[in-house]
Amino acid sequence: MPRLPLLAAGLMPALPSLVAQEPPASAPQEPEEEVVITATAFPEDPLDLPFSVDWVDLETLRWRARTLPEALQGQPSVQVQKTAYGQSSPFIRGFTGYRTLMLVDGVRLNHAAMRSGPNQYWSTVDALSVERVELVRGPSSVLYGSDAIGGTVNAISRSTPRGAEGSGAVWSGSLYGRYASAEDSWSGRAELGMTVDDDWALLAGVTVRDFNDLEGGADVGIQPSTGYEERNGDLRLDHWFSNGMQFTFNAETVRQIDVPRTHKTVDGISWSGTDVGSELLREQDQVRDLIFGRLQWEEGGGLFDTAEITLSWQRHSEQRDRLRTGGRRDIQGFELQDLGFTARFQTPGWGNWSWGVEGHRETVSSFRDNYVNGVLTSSEVQGPVGDDASYTTIAAYVQNEQEFEDWSLIPGLRFTRIDMSADSVANPASSGPARISVEDTWNSLVGSLRGVLYLSQESSLYGGLSQGFRAPSLSDMTSFDVTSAVEVPTTNLDPERFLQAEVGWKGQSGDWDWQASAYRTFIQDMIVQSPTGAFEAGVPVVEKSNIGDGWIHGVELDLAWQWHADWRSAVTFTWMDGEVQQFDSATTSVVDAPVSRLMPPQGMLTTRYEPEGMAHWVEGWVWAVDNQDNLALRDELDTQRIPPGGTPGYTVFGITAGWEIAEDQRLTVGVENLFDRDYRVHGSGVNGPGRNVVVTYEVLF
Repeated sequence: MPRLPLLAAGLMPALPSLVAQEPPASAPQEPEEEVVITATAFPEDPLDLPFSVDWVDLETLRWRARTLPEALQGQPSVQVQKTAYGQSSPFIRGFTGYRTLMLVDGVRLNHAAMRSGPNQYWSTVDALSVERVELVRGPSSVLYGSDAIGGTVNAISRSTPRGAEGSGAVWSGSLYGRYASAEDSWSGRAELGMTVDDDWALLAGVTVRDFNDLEGGADVGIQPSTGYEERNGDLRLDHWFSNGMQFTFNAETVRQIDVPRTHKTVDGISWSGTDVGSELLREQDQVRDLIFGRLQWEEGGGLFDTAEITLSWQRHSEQRDRLRTGGRRDIQGFELQDLGFTARFQTPGWGNWSWGVEGHRETVSSFRDNYVNGVLTSSEVQGPVGDDASYTTIAAYVQNEQEFEDWSLIPGLRFTRIDMSADSVANPASSGPARISVEDTWNSLVGSLRGVLYLSQESSLYGGLSQGFRAPSLSDMTSFDVTSAVEVPTTNLDPERFLQAEVGWKGQSGDWDWQASAYRTFIQDMIVQSPTGAFEAGVPVVEKSNIGDGWIHGVELDLAWQWHADWRSAVTFTWMDGEVQQFDSATTSVVDAPVSRLMPPQGMLTTRYEPEGMAHWVEGWVWAVDNQDNLALRDELDTQRIPPGGTPGYTVFGITAGWEIAEDQRLTVGVENLFDRDYRVHGSGVNGPGRNVVVTYEVLF
């Protein structure tokens, strides 16, 4: 493949002399004060929020993390599992997949075809097009509805800052390149920005990424057939009206090409006793397009004092190509289109009222074609989910923030109605017609009550109760697929219910920043995939049911200390445990068993040296993870990803240095996994990179 990112990196040093210098509109902008948007849907000081919140900054996204999900690694209560090199899925407070919610600029990425367990969809957000990522742990169903259980993550897109009045047209841009040795990967991004006075701002970007076969630690070496390609583009236009309103138009597209899932194939590796798959090939293509328009204003007065009104369209399509022995091949996929509308308002008076409405209309088509020796032999009734399907969501919420002298209180309620129908679903029964239709309707009312007690201007206690729910998806009801288990349509499922109790302490005082919390999530009617004891081509057959009553609890610590003007250290720590009821086919009874892929105890320590007034910095880190032998019944059968008896613990070291060569040029050089350790994040299908030299370079113009 042409090394386009390498070519761009070679041209970077010459660019400053070839273009006229203007203030770089794409340079990172430091906010006057730190605010978080996602927790309440409007900007708030983190100290005022009765939630456990964190954020990933531009430096991590642009100069350290390979993908957006991997940028979350190291955050308290976050474990980033990798089914494949291009399929990373964060677990947040014990939940992943469709029990965690991904937003892009507040627009839902989650959809009704998203499958259970770790899945690949979060990897379709281009980290290089993102300015900042916000994480809110725990249920946020009052604001965001179904799926917001383990946590809600909001990726905030990059934009060109507003220009100055009377400045005319000002152009700017940047070129970025990244190389990583153990990944044998190249990434490049080009951006072009423009402002016209203080009325218009534009930012357009293109990202090209080539990942070759991943090299593990000293003993594992090259993990064959793990590489893939990615091509992304984005465009954002902002216009400020004279009356104070702002209109934003945003479009983005992501193309992932031939992403392999090697643990299912003969190219997989045996590590610590894991089995190797039997398939000859399993590759996935992902396409995600998002377009939205947003009108917003502040201090308009009256009922609609502050507002944010968004109309969005999103398309997600995927295609899986699977080749087995005997010349057997199947190609399946789906295309989902989501037309969404969200209106959020704030109204002052007897506290601060937040309220809004949201609606989504999702339509889905799916297919599966079977081949033998290249000849089409049959076409199935459906693909991974039901064909000719729709999923409609209508919701309204209200929340009130009451502020008193030393404390505040935020009660909230949300009502949601969901209608699901699928006209072409494979009949799971052994008799009757091959094709059936499925439809259902669910209504949900959830609430939350959270509060803050201000101990001083620098610290606060927070806590409360938050309900969450997740309605059955098209994947739950109509899935006919083979992933790590064999699923068949299940047409009698009910919504899942959750209740989380949490207490925490956060603050910023002198040289210290901290956040500590403890929580317990009560689980009711969770849809559980229980092994039936049967196997199909070596893959366990599961049955789905609402038997999953249980709990997850844990503690989190996030502490930073500026112990010298030039030195800062930070530590994060997580411990959690949990059980949920599952069906044990051996005893034909319902038993309490650990939650699937439960996060083991782990911590991360970083120390950064950044001399005051200098243009360079150095940061070292150590990431320590304990063994995980607390396995769900299904995990015990996942022998291609989880070693017998559980996943071994590990400790990984790294160091990174950064240098601002000039005002418009930045260079970072880092070494990850300094001692070339072999390790695997619990539940993953590939091992982590071995000793990995990572170099990034960016020039602004």
